[in-house]
Amino acid sequence: MKPRCVLAIGCCVGGLLSAGGCVLPDELSQMQKDVADVQQQLHRVERNQSELESQLGRAQPAPAEVAQSLAPADLADIELRLDNVSRQMEIGAERMRDIEQRLDLYSQDLQQIRKLARVGFLPSPTASRATPPGTESLSPTPPPVRAETFPDPEQLYNMAYADFSKGNYALAISGFREYQQRFPDSALADNALYWIAECDFSQGDYRSAVDALDDLLDEYPKSDKAPAANLKKALAFQEQNQIGQAIIQYRYVVSAFPDTDESRLARDKLTGLGTSPN
Repeated sequence: MKPRCVLAIGCCVGGLLSAGGCVLPDELSQMQKDVADVQQQLHRVERNQSELESQLGRAQPAPAEVAQSLAPADLADIELRLDNVSRQMEIGAERMRDIEQRLDLYSQDLQQIRKLARVGFLPSPTASRATPPGTESLSPTPPPVRAETFPDPEQLYNMAYADFSKGNYALAISGFREYQQRFPDSALADNALYWIAECDFSQGDYRSAVDALDDLLDEYPKSDKAPAANLKKALAFQEQNQIGQAIIQYRYVVSAFPDTDESRLARDKLTGLGTSPN
């Protein structure tokens, strides 16, 4: 995930804001904030990566001598930081994919609004029909029907996503679950299940994370979140010290999604576990 990709998406969000006027200000403003958050996250990842490279590059000619010169505690710290960098990159990539999907949906909505604006809104035939004189009392206007109000899908999703970004995981899980249950056929329903799993994972509830990921893969087998969901399952198994299960899951990611970032991360994890991808 390159910073210039983040900037490009940021420009797209800005374009939608200027083109859409007051159509969806809250949703688009939240998306613009999400892009800025991810950009900051990637900058932090780059700084961490640079620090680690400078640490490891002090004795570049002989890697074995580097390992010997570092104390065990230093090696453990570097390994932990590398894992953290890898995880931050993974989360950043997923958040950008999510933002891209939301941008596509907003672009479609904006095109539809422009189309309606061009043709204009036609009044209802009954509204323009004249009432014959003296018949007003014979056909009284029916009382307005009170419709049941439902939350707007985009607003509900964005509120849950905002809670996730702020670390309000319980609220985020509730919002994403409501979204997926109310709108199971929407384009972001599979994303909602993925972010529920991410909330559980971030809280250390790895068993619940695996359950949410299984729900995603069962209900949306063709989801574009499938590579990330399978990789996250492997990470959850590893966090629970179920190394054998984690290895099987990492190998599945490598074989099922060979040309993806998830596959490359799975290979790195298998190498770190001292085993092969096959």
